[in-house]
Amino acid sequence: MTSTIILVIGASFCIVGFGIPLLRRALVSKGIYDKPNARSSHTLPTPRGGGIVVIFSIGIGLVTLFWNDVLLPDGLIVALSFACGLALVSWIDDLWGSSALLRLICQAIAIAGILYLHPEITTGAFPFLPEWGAYLIVATVWIWFVNLYNFMDGIDGMTSVETVSICAGLSLVALTGILSDDIIPPLAVIGAASLAFLNWNWAPAKIFLGDVGSIPLGFLLGWFLLKAISEGSWAIALILPGYYLADATLTLLKRAFRLEPIWQAHREHFYQMPISQNVPHNIVMYRIIIVNILLILTAVWLIPINSFMAICTSIMIILILLRDLSQLGK
Repeated sequence: MTSTIILVIGASFCIVGFGIPLLRRALVSKGIYDKPNARSSHTLPTPRGGGIVVIFSIGIGLVTLFWNDVLLPDGLIVALSFACGLALVSWIDDLWGSSALLRLICQAIAIAGILYLHPEITTGAFPFLPEWGAYLIVATVWIWFVNLYNFMDGIDGMTSVETVSICAGLSLVALTGILSDDIIPPLAVIGAASLAFLNWNWAPAKIFLGDVGSIPLGFLLGWFLLKAISEGSWAIALILPGYYLADATLTLLKRAFRLEPIWQAHREHFYQMPISQNVPHNIVMYRIIIVNILLILTAVWLIPINSFMAICTSIMIILILLRDLSQLGK
């Protein structure tokens, strides 16, 4: 069984590694580019849609694990099915555009579907609330996470690095026994596919993930984080994606306070501030990688000792990063 898991992980990496250059040529031949505008963090037209291969690789990998009777978390294949549906909707948006309302409705349908089929995530996360209240909170938080994952996909390497970091963090925590270890194989598949894509998305990016990649990845990782919450591990779900949660939420609140449309593209995220000062993408990403490593170590080492101490430590680490990003290049 172990050899099967290793082969599937390796295959997921190779599918992306060999598939991306083929997809890139096809996108270039069709003229499917992300063209720079006033709100962009890049300066050259870049092919968009790499998420097609990434999600395909993840889907093949997880289904193969399932067919080979590898123990997987209950509900994962259902979550994968809805994620693939969101990938299709997002690819249509990448190609022709669609309204924010339509995208939210599709995300809400996907989330409602999996919560109906597998309500244990909801009841486990908020056992002290009435059922309707738990459903409402979980759905709202999940939709927010899916969209912030898309909002934060704004510079080269960002989403790949964050995906690999969350997958590695959850897997390491599972090895300590705090979480069920059945999450490790699927997280390894997702992490391997994202790591392979990073080779093509690191600055200067040769291809972008697109909504077709960032939306379903946010959906799947949101499912894993909610599963951690349902097992009583609130601290883990807050710490591992802590930088994303802080940057996206604080930026949204700032724009909402100024009565600016929160759904419109902009360049006000903390990670975008140094880019606007002509700081190279990789300089910003190295800082985020270091902070993600520190957050993983905090989750693995401090949560077993004291969850409150782990959360406070993580907040300090994130605040230092946010201040550094806001001052970098000035």
